[in-house]
Amino acid sequence: MDFRIRQLQCFLTLSDLLNYNKTARVLYMSQPTITFQIKSLEEAFGVKLFMRDRQQVRLTDAGVAFREYAQTIMDTVHSAHDCLSGLHTRLRLRVSCGPVGQFVLLPAVLRSLAARHPEFELEVIELTTEQQITRLPEGKVDALLMVSALPVPGLRFDPIYEDSLLAMVSDRSALAKQTSISVESLRETPIIASRMKDCRFHQPWLHGLLAPFGITPRIVESPQSCTVQFAYAAAGEGLAIATKSMEACVFPNVVARPFREVMPSLQLGLASMSENDSKALTIFRKIVTECAAVAFPTKAAAALPKTKAMHRPVVLFPSHTQAS
Repeated sequence: MDFRIRQLQCFLTLSDLLNYNKTARVLYMSQPTITFQIKSLEEAFGVKLFMRDRQQVRLTDAGVAFREYAQTIMDTVHSAHDCLSGLHTRLRLRVSCGPVGQFVLLPAVLRSLAARHPEFELEVIELTTEQQITRLPEGKVDALLMVSALPVPGLRFDPIYEDSLLAMVSDRSALAKQTSISVESLRETPIIASRMKDCRFHQPWLHGLLAPFGITPRIVESPQSCTVQFAYAAAGEGLAIATKSMEACVFPNVVARPFREVMPSLQLGLASMSENDSKALTIFRKIVTECAAVAFPTKAAAALPKTKAMHRPVVLFPSHTQAS
């Protein structure tokens, strides 16, 4: 079976006008060409689509039946054309979020996008750190929201927010009864950390964080999901170390407690590939920055780069040399 879109166009126009001369004028074709196209289509399907005499042109039963299929094919072709021709202007983005991005900033970003760019298509994908490292340069995800910079060649990292650390503990634990906790308590209290297959940096970062205090952390491995790790904490399996902004989120049976000692802060931001200059990403970056300025008015402003962007391969956690 061999037929062409032009033949379907001739068939549909002729089935509407039922006149070869008018059809030829509408399609800017000669009448013999219309006759040839219809005949070729009939030969392709092995049926007669039109009956023609000196008085009139009418559809056969086969022509009536075929009209619906021909129209469906043409509608599909037009839809495909519209889709492909609009790809370069389409506002579509695939984003993966860290905990602060997901729980603290994403709701405000979604509201702002819906209000200012209702045509914007934002797909949020849940990925582990290892999956982010692989899929970002492959173009399978366009941006990472509120994460530390990753060791990815060609990464663009826009610092947005620098946050302090605190402990998330079970509300039934002895630590929950204190207004603040000492790092010394981590000598005995297990720390919940991502599995190495999900994130190669988390456990080495914890070792580097506590090394100045002479503490070797007792690790309880967990899936990287923040909600799962907080569920472990709620169950009394250990404590989770998180950023202070997570204190605003409500997790059942988990309370946040600051450290008494001065702990290093964590730099979070928006990560994307340097070569990605799509309009969708530009709009998303602007809205993220604006929402962060409202959510974190002091620290967000201090974390903003003085230049347009930071194009440097920075690593996920401060102790990346130990993690490598």
